[in-house]
Amino acid sequence: MIPFPFSSLRKGQESIVNGVKNAIDKRSVLMIQASTGMGKTAATLHSALNLAKEKQLRVLFVTAKHMHQNIVYDTLNKINSITPDSVVFTGVNGKRSMCLFDNKIEASVFVEFCKAVREQGMCDYYKNTFTKSRDVKPPAMEALSQKINDPQSIMDVSGQFKVCPYEISLLNAMKSDIIIANYSHVFDEDVSKGFFSRTLIDPASTILIVDEAHNLPDKVIGINSFSISTKTLDRAYREASVSGYSNIARKIDRIMEVARRNPDNTRINLGEIFFESDLLELDALVEANEKGYNIPASFTLRNFVSYLVKMDESYISYMSSSGDMRKINISSLDPSEYSSRILKSFYSSILISGTFQPMDMFARLLGIENCEKLVVSEGVINENRLMIAEEDVTSKFTNREMQYSSIAGRIDEILDNFRHNTIIFFPSYSFMNNIYSLVKNKYLILREEPNISRERKHEILAEVMKPGRSLFAVIGGNFSESVGIKNNQVKLVAIVGIPFEPPSVRLKALQDYYQKKFGNGFEYAQVLPSMIKTMQAAGRGIRSENDKGVVLLMDSRYGNINFRKYLPPETIHLNGSPIKLIEEKGFS
Repeated sequence: MIPFPFSSLRKGQESIVNGVKNAIDKRSVLMIQASTGMGKTAATLHSALNLAKEKQLRVLFVTAKHMHQNIVYDTLNKINSITPDSVVFTGVNGKRSMCLFDNKIEASVFVEFCKAVREQGMCDYYKNTFTKSRDVKPPAMEALSQKINDPQSIMDVSGQFKVCPYEISLLNAMKSDIIIANYSHVFDEDVSKGFFSRTLIDPASTILIVDEAHNLPDKVIGINSFSISTKTLDRAYREASVSGYSNIARKIDRIMEVARRNPDNTRINLGEIFFESDLLELDALVEANEKGYNIPASFTLRNFVSYLVKMDESYISYMSSSGDMRKINISSLDPSEYSSRILKSFYSSILISGTFQPMDMFARLLGIENCEKLVVSEGVINENRLMIAEEDVTSKFTNREMQYSSIAGRIDEILDNFRHNTIIFFPSYSFMNNIYSLVKNKYLILREEPNISRERKHEILAEVMKPGRSLFAVIGGNFSESVGIKNNQVKLVAIVGIPFEPPSVRLKALQDYYQKKFGNGFEYAQVLPSMIKTMQAAGRGIRSENDKGVVLLMDSRYGNINFRKYLPPETIHLNGSPIKLIEEKGFS
């Protein structure tokens, strides 16, 4: 039996272990809601690995972001440090992120770029990995003989032996008990087909674990959406004209005319222009314009048309712009049919999150209404977290100007009386900067900056750890998710307002679609995504069972039933200053 990686099961973990075992035995889909710091990753892995060993299955663990994988590697290394019966594991990141070839190719065409470079014998890393008949070469065999399992160790060793890290990770994964990968390796079927084949994964004999699964509906929508710029269309038109594909050129011109007639943020109709029968001609156009490893614009057009021809009422096409670049977008509105088909194709699928409430709504969005559901509320997180909804302020757009000074005054009061480090989140940069201009103790406050580098992000986090410092940040920015503050160094996290998505034609279409499908479009399209962001930001301070801290939600709307049901039942609703309550509860 594979041992539990820690000395004993904590409160709540036993429920997870049993829930996962029950779901795998029944070959069902399971959703687990468990607070941050409860140890749900360790409990889920322990149960899944033991059942996989017993039933001769494999485990595939997928994450939304690379940094989420680190806790999996740590847990597996702990298991292997206490048992002679080691778990063989491999981490696989995206092909582009693991590439050592000198390139600056954008993500949307990278796979085609990689294929062209390989086929023309231009990548020495690939040439050192395989012979022309795809036998593994000695340098690759030498790399595989090293102790490599996570992507960083694979890249380091691959660089040493001058072989392809992505190919080495796939070769390593073929013999692994558990593979740790990205969402796209499962939910992007253009990626998963080759990934499953190369790693010998058969979904029917594999347990799938989806981490941070509250991200899954948006991720599936993103996978099934596509954009093309008018500049790319113009280049594709020239390629078609020069290559003698006059039929394709005329169709591109009709799309360009639609784009010219419609301003940004408007819904457009692209029906009756391209048809599925045009895809073969587009393939020929791409082939005619491929030169070296330069990817023609017609390749992007071909991908765009593949989305265009499958559009139905669950898609929207619309215009947008970013800087001086105009785009035509095809956006999926409904992830349910796609996600349910994939989740149900596995032996068992386990979805885990700390932000899975209300579970019935997530289940409907993912098309798994009849799945197993487990809410784990045991543990010390609830005892160590004081959650307050302060309802005498608001960020509601119609009241913002008159509320700025009130909010700034309340933040000054908190910073004057709360002696520990704090992070205060705002719904936008402009809102944050307006409040910052009004607070008193600016020298103690760091502000998040848009589009910062990873290095700058770490610098800001290091500064925030200094005594008495505060960070003003934006929900949906660099610090509201996937950032764990170690050693309980931040003891108060405040969320000012509710982070609604700005109005757009896509958001309106999403709301209308869900209104028709579920009868409450506003809640599905706006309230649920906003509360996911809120609760993710709220979890930045408490990252383990020993951490203790305050979560302060500052907006009158958190008392409304539409928002209140997303909050933990122990949330205290308050009108007025929270300082006295924080002191009385022993959190000051």
